[in-house]
Amino acid sequence: MAIQPRPLPSETITNLVPPLPGFPFFEHADRFRFQGDAATYSAINAWWLADAGFLVYGTAEFVREGFGNSPLPDLGFTLQWLGTEDDNRGIILQNDEALVVVFRGTRLQSHTLMDVAEFVVIHEDDLRTDSQFLPAVFRAGGHVHQGFRDAFAEVRDQLDALVRAKRPAQQLWLTGHSLGGALATLAAAHIEGASVRGLYTYGCPRVGDLPFVHTLPQQSHYRFVHRDDWVPTIPPELLGYVHGGTLHDLPGAGPRKFWEDVTSGTDLLMAAAKTMARQLRIDVGKLPFKVSGLTDHAVIYYATLLWNDLVALERRGPNEIQVQ
Repeated sequence: MAIQPRPLPSETITNLVPPLPGFPFFEHADRFRFQGDAATYSAINAWWLADAGFLVYGTAEFVREGFGNSPLPDLGFTLQWLGTEDDNRGIILQNDEALVVVFRGTRLQSHTLMDVAEFVVIHEDDLRTDSQFLPAVFRAGGHVHQGFRDAFAEVRDQLDALVRAKRPAQQLWLTGHSLGGALATLAAAHIEGASVRGLYTYGCPRVGDLPFVHTLPQQSHYRFVHRDDWVPTIPPELLGYVHGGTLHDLPGAGPRKFWEDVTSGTDLLMAAAKTMARQLRIDVGKLPFKVSGLTDHAVIYYATLLWNDLVALERRGPNEIQVQ
């Protein structure tokens, strides 16, 4: 049966704030198996790791369900938590060939006010982490974002234990979206690049200065940016922050069209307003969310567009999706 590309999400807060119930995490992972030994860019791994970076935003129950409903258990993968199950910094997916550490990005929380209004805010712990942006010394070398460094320190010992316990045949992969990408980058520097088979980040902010970047893997380090995603533009370069890795723009994104955004945003707003009037309740999640740099940061775009790229490559021929 031919596989199909996925439609882009309707740009409302509910559809763009992870996790998204009903999203087909790792669907067809039995057909496109994770390439643990890839030494250069892999379109399969780019999609697979984006899905992992999307799933990790869920609660423990959500993650277990998404993992359990996917082909991964039948492929020998197991699920563990980075940190505690209820307050994790990420998840660990491993089988005989690969050890994949997936760091979670900044959480957004939905709150209800007096049962008549719903609003979305940044989790206070993650907001504190993101806001401590002044450079601080990093043990592996150079200077890095202080908040990122302190957040990574919470799981450093567990990560070290994972690496020590890794079986010789397992290849180590690190990934994450947004803040998760920053923590994956710190992990790669901490572990030392030679031990890391791949580092793929999505919408990742700048993490450290040039001496820090020199500690990162020089191969299989790929940094994906969707359209006008603003997070990769911070912290500012004037503080000495620079990016590492090979930049990959997301395929198939295309430029934003201002008037289309205005028109579709108006339609979404009117539909949401009518629904709220009927229900006598303000539901922020149904409102349009078309602020270019913020909208483009949504992890669902990274997972969807990289899947669509994989579909397009397969249609060109099986050789197109081999390790490149």
